Amino acid sequence: MVAELRRDDMAEEAGVIRDAVAFRLVEHVLQSVRMEPFLVDPRDMEQYEKMLKTLDTSKRKSADDEALYVTYLKALSDAVSKIDIMYHHSLLNNIFSVRIWYLQRDTMVALLDLLTRLAAVADQYLRECLQVLVNNFTPPIVGERNEVPPWAVSRKKDIFSYLCESLKTISDTVPLAPRMLRDIIDRSMPKLFDNKAKMISFVECMLGLDTDRMGDLIGAILLAKVVDLLTELDVNITWEDILQEEHDKGIFEMELEDLDADDDGDGFGQAGTKVCFGGNACAEKLDGLMVVVCEHLKSLDRQCLYKEFVILKTIFRASLLRVHRSKFAQFIIFYTCSLDPKTLGEDFAVFLTDIVTEKKEDPISSAECLQFHMLEAICLGQGLFLLIRLLLYSKN
Repeated sequence: MVAELRRDDMAEEAGVIRDAVAFRLVEHVLQSVRMEPFLVDPRDMEQYEKMLKTLDTSKRKSADDEALYVTYLKALSDAVSKIDIMYHHSLLNNIFSVRIWYLQRDTMVALLDLLTRLAAVADQYLRECLQVLVNNFTPPIVGERNEVPPWAVSRKKDIFSYLCESLKTISDTVPLAPRMLRDIIDRSMPKLFDNKAKMISFVECMLGLDTDRMGDLIGAILLAKVVDLLTELDVNITWEDILQEEHDKGIFEMELEDLDADDDGDGFGQAGTKVCFGGNACAEKLDGLMVVVCEHLKSLDRQCLYKEFVILKTIFRASLLRVHRSKFAQFIIFYTCSLDPKTLGEDFAVFLTDIVTEKKEDPISSAECLQFHMLEAICLGQGLFLLIRLLLYSKN
């Protein structure tokens, strides 16, 4: 069977025929082993074991093995209805444990196509397919410094694009998928003490889902999770962690135009454009995540930006406004306003004044918390016009 599956340099028509034969053989083997082992034809079991060996990504593959791997994946995509969890457990385990970062492009595309088709099998593999895609939000982390290796960095944008597109395809195909994806992302979110590279890469890929149709389905949840993570990191940074000699430079030693003019993509990480912390690990993670979120907001078109702004206002009022120890996370909404100061800035000013004057708002949020956040907005160079408007409104 292996010999029959190998493709050579024959004409395209012959190649198509050879693939068709391979697909039929794989389908036959899948069907044949769907019974008790003692009833299976030994030749079919032998071919099935060879397929399992080829699908095992824990071992390095030759060029021929890689080509055979791709053919198997395409054949399995064509025969998903024949895959049975009871008899093909090892096969499914090989599929769901794959780290696509180590795959060649053609192999990765074939695997993702298989996952999108498996996800559509009624009441079978949806959760597992979504989970393996979310697991691959994080690239390999290697070395003593726990960093993403250069070869993975160069592939990151391409792989994130493929992952997001696969998740969007599944969500379009299976109505239950967005709700299940929200749950999986919630459980897979980076934790406070996770590696910085893992945390930043996960959020970077996750925000790639917050566009177009997927944004409408789960965008609010994604942003809320990111802001929660930012806030958790933020409150674990004490004022003692901030170098005392830098206090005269404000909370952030930067202006918005510095971020816009940063062509190197390092944003806050460049000298003179980041917060100076006394080696606090949470601060370093927050630093990198703020760059990712700001770049995401800056990449949105006008319509999507307004949608994000409405969601961020809700998050701001529900959570950030009440966090007394939050020092930097609220910069996200100020930065959003800066992308369209006339429309979003004025809207946010009205939003804040409504909070102050609304009688339903409890005294803590309408006074202490709001005053705290407004003062920080001034330090950021964004809130002076908001405070003036607030004071005028209050007097009236």
